[in-house]
Amino acid sequence: MKNNKHPALPGFMAGLEPLSRRGFLRATALTGAAFTAGCAHLMGRRDAPQAIQYRSLQPDEAEVLTRLTEVLLPTQSMGLPSSTQVVPTVQNIDAMAARMPDQTRDLLGLGIWVFDRRPMVSFKFSRFTSLSDDKALAYVNAMQDGPFFERGLMTTLKALVTLNYWRDERTWPGLEYSGPVSELWGIRRLGNAPLPRA
Repeated sequence: MKNNKHPALPGFMAGLEPLSRRGFLRATALTGAAFTAGCAHLMGRRDAPQAIQYRSLQPDEAEVLTRLTEVLLPTQSMGLPSSTQVVPTVQNIDAMAARMPDQTRDLLGLGIWVFDRRPMVSFKFSRFTSLSDDKALAYVNAMQDGPFFERGLMTTLKALVTLNYWRDERTWPGLEYSGPVSELWGIRRLGNAPLPRA
């Protein structure tokens, strides 16, 4: 029995009748990701010379993460070890990225690419790596208060930077942290011993 409650779709929409809301959203997300990846491919990655050889990060990704590290961790004003000169924050991120599954690593690269080029909309066609300290911090704050996608991307990148800075032992005195108490107190490791029973 034909359902006559809804009028027939126009010609250019023909064939979309069986597409559910979930299917439409999935197709839209995949199309957006493909478009962004295509733009990244057309614009090309810059092969800027670099002194540090990374295992996983591309030179442009390392540049973005280095700039983000400088903005998020102004260590000189806090009397903490430098997040770029003393603590190898970006190298730590590189080691973490090298252990990621291929799909996760690709998504990270896409996220970094989008993050770097997103300011071109509101900062006179400047990339994140080209912004001054004040504008870069304003951009980070705007991303934190932005739509769901921007907040998620900013949270991910902030976690990468801050975790890979503070995990270095040279930063612990600034937190008045002297290391794991199991080592400090000489607690014997039990391995995978079963939990005690009452």
